[in-house]
Amino acid sequence: MSGSPASLGAQRGLRSDQISGVVLVLIALLVAWENRVFPLGSLAAPGPGYMPLLLAIALGAFGLLVALRGGASPLLNTIDWTEGRRAIALLIACGVAVFVIERIGYRLTTIALLLFLLGVLERKRPLPAVLVALGFAFISYFIFATLLKVQLPRGPWGL
Repeated sequence: MSGSPASLGAQRGLRSDQISGVVLVLIALLVAWENRVFPLGSLAAPGPGYMPLLLAIALGAFGLLVALRGGASPLLNTIDWTEGRRAIALLIACGVAVFVIERIGYRLTTIALLLFLLGVLERKRPLPAVLVALGFAFISYFIFATLLKVQLPRGPWGL
């Protein structure tokens, strides 16, 4: 019933879901730590730190579940990293969006980001990519800025 020592050794090691779960827990701890400067308020009158703390707790709980239940995921050293370049491009694009959103505004940043993601990374046809980017940028701006009164960055042209 027991396998050879070589086959048992091949089963040991860090698994991808375990690493992912630990990273989620660390992000949750960072958010909770940074959230300490905001007042929590009470259940009846929540303060600005209430929802971020609840989200950090939920993220930490789910991250812990992923880490604990990640025993069936592939070993980290057996994963094929063929999509690594796309992942790095996506992370760089999101990082650039973070830095330009205040300068050119929410809508233009969203349009540019989605055009890059859909047109360049996903290689979708130009017309659907443009329509999705424009639609998402303007509809999401309308929902958040107009209906929900969330202040989103406006660029120098009012976009």
